[in-house]
Amino acid sequence: MKKSKLNHTWNAWLTAALGVTAACGVQAYEVPLSFFGTNMPPLDFHGFASQGFLYSSDYNYLDSDSKNGSFQFSEVGLNASFNPFAHTHITAQGFLFDVGNVGQYEPDLDYALIDYNFSDALGVRAGRILRPEGIYNTVQSVDLARTFILLPQGMYDARYRDFSGSVDGGSVYGSLGMAKAGSLTYELYGGMVNLSDKGGVARLLEDSLNHQPYSSYNGMSGFPEGGLQLWWNPPVTGLRVGLAVDESLGFSYDYWVNPLIGGPGAINSSIDSTVLHSSLEYQRKNWTFQAEYLGRYQSVDNTASGRPYNAGSGHAAADTWYVDASYRFNKRIETGIYYTEAYNNIYDRGNPAQYQKDLALSLRFDVTDWWIFKVEGHYLHGTGLLHNNSANPIVGQDDRGWFMLDLKTTVSF
Repeated sequence: MKKSKLNHTWNAWLTAALGVTAACGVQAYEVPLSFFGTNMPPLDFHGFASQGFLYSSDYNYLDSDSKNGSFQFSEVGLNASFNPFAHTHITAQGFLFDVGNVGQYEPDLDYALIDYNFSDALGVRAGRILRPEGIYNTVQSVDLARTFILLPQGMYDARYRDFSGSVDGGSVYGSLGMAKAGSLTYELYGGMVNLSDKGGVARLLEDSLNHQPYSSYNGMSGFPEGGLQLWWNPPVTGLRVGLAVDESLGFSYDYWVNPLIGGPGAINSSIDSTVLHSSLEYQRKNWTFQAEYLGRYQSVDNTASGRPYNAGSGHAAADTWYVDASYRFNKRIETGIYYTEAYNNIYDRGNPAQYQKDLALSLRFDVTDWWIFKVEGHYLHGTGLLHNNSANPIVGQDDRGWFMLDLKTTVSF
C-alpha cells in the first residue's frame, strides 16, 4: 500500500477512535508495582490523541494538498511517570504525528528523563529532556495547554518539532527568591540534537534542494546545543518576564550540484546558530496576554571536496514576533486572537517571499474536562514560511493575502 493510502487509512482510524473515546469517556491509568514485593508508588499513564483539518484558499500550507482540504494533521502521545524515591521523578513519552509530509506517524521518543531536586533552588534532569525556551516550547504537544490550534508559526512551527523539541543531555534548574523583587527561575541545559529524516528540517532541505534543477539533498547530521532560560516573577500577580539564549554548533547537511552545469559536485554546509528569545505574559482574572520576540543569527560555512566554497557562505539573520490575547468566558468556552510577523531575512523585510504575516482568531470549546474542540481562522500575507516545492511553485507566488481554516479535536486521559 502506498504511503498516501496508509496516511488516509490512519486518519480514518484515528478519527473513528476519537469519536468512540469521546463517547465512552476516558481516565488516567495506574499500574501498581506491588508485585515487585515493595511498597513503591504506582506507575501513572496518561495520553492524548488529536485529529485536525487544514484548508487554505491559495497556497498548500503545512500540507501539500491543503487547498483541497487535508486531514493530514494529527498527533498521538502516551506518557508514563514514576516517583520511586523522595525528590525523584522518572518520566517518558512516546509521540507520533503527521503534518503534511512531516512526521508521517514515525514513532519518536519525545522525552525520557530522570529528575532529582535537591531543593527549590537546585534540581537536575538527565536523559532526553524537553528544551526550555519561551512560553510554549516545552508544551507544544499539549493541546489542552493553549487556546490556539496553530501557535505563531514563525516561532513554534508545527513541522520542526524534532529540531526545537528536545536534546539528549541534561539540565540544571531551580527557583531563587529575590525578596521584594519577586523570584527568578532558571534552567541551564546542554546536549545533542538528533534529527529525523522524516522531520521538518529534512523535508525543508529536500524541498529547497531536490526541486532545483541539477541539485539534490543527501542527508544531515546531529549537532550539540546548549542554552539558558530565565523567568523573572515580579511582585505583580499574574506577571512573568522571560529571556532565553540558545547556541547550536555545527549543524551540517550534504547536497550535490551537478558539475556539468558548473556546479562543484558534493557540498557540505555547516551552520552555527544563536537564538535570543524574550517573553512576556500577564494573566488577570479570565484574561491572558502574551508577547514574544525571537531573533536568530547564523554563520554558514560551505565546503566542496574539502575546500572552502564561498557560494552560500556568510552570515544570515531572521526574526519573528507576536502578540496575543485570550479570554475564557466560562468553564466551556474560550476565545483568542493573535497577530504575528516572521522574516526569513531581516535585511529584506519588504519582500513577500521572505516574510509571513498572520492574523488569527480562535474559538475553543471544552466539551468535557478531557475532550476539546477548536476552530480557527487565519488571514495571511506573504509566503516566507511555505516550502517551495512542486505543491507551491515560486512562479505562482505573489503578495496577495490568503485565508486558512483549521479544525482540531483532542481527547486526553
